[in-house]
Amino acid sequence: MYALSALLGLAATLLARSAVADTTTACSPQPSGHGPVPSPNDEATFKTYPAFASAASNAAAPALYQRVFTNLNASEFASSSNVYLGYYELKSYDAGACTALCDQTSGCVGTNLYFERDPSLLPAAACPNPTALTVIKCALWGSPVTAQQATNDGQYQASFHVLIAGSNGYMKLPSQACSAISSAWGGSGYSWPTGGMPPNWQSFTASPGFGTAFRPATSWPSSATAGPMGYAAAGPRGW
Repeated sequence: MYALSALLGLAATLLARSAVADTTTACSPQPSGHGPVPSPNDEATFKTYPAFASAASNAAAPALYQRVFTNLNASEFASSSNVYLGYYELKSYDAGACTALCDQTSGCVGTNLYFERDPSLLPAAACPNPTALTVIKCALWGSPVTAQQATNDGQYQASFHVLIAGSNGYMKLPSQACSAISSAWGGSGYSWPTGGMPPNWQSFTASPGFGTAFRPATSWPSSATAGPMGYAAAGPRGW
């Protein structure tokens, strides 16, 4: 009964849409966002809107996670050096709902929760700068989430400026992250999968008696400098 209630609660938090966004027809209405809209509804106000900063500052890390950055005006940038797993739109700025989605996604080790300034119409020549709405996004990552990688500060669609605010990063605690990676890549016990390490991880020589181990090739958050080092190729876990 508890598990069912938790699932129903999560479903209620996710954005329910009556129609799929039309991303091809000029000036077509876009799905409504569920985040607060600043007043005045302009770029400058969005960047410094107190409600965004307050929500981000008050969104503490859920159990088995740590908050690694808070209230940035940029989101994690997907590149060849990290593992992007997609995003969900939420009905509320809810760190617990966001990390629950990570827990349900194979290989997910971190999340990025943020407000995004999006257009209410698909920008085009006839509507180059439509009224803005606010979307709450929860991006999932299979590689370390760090402030250094939060470089996506928006883009232009015609004359409309997409912006980011209240961006928070959450990482699974080291032991949880190791388990998620190992499970996603077929690890068994303390051995790395026979198919090799997942992308963006590197091998290194562990302490005597531990053999070869693995860790993320990108920098792990400074707040988690003690790990993770992944799983040893043979023998005990390589911490």
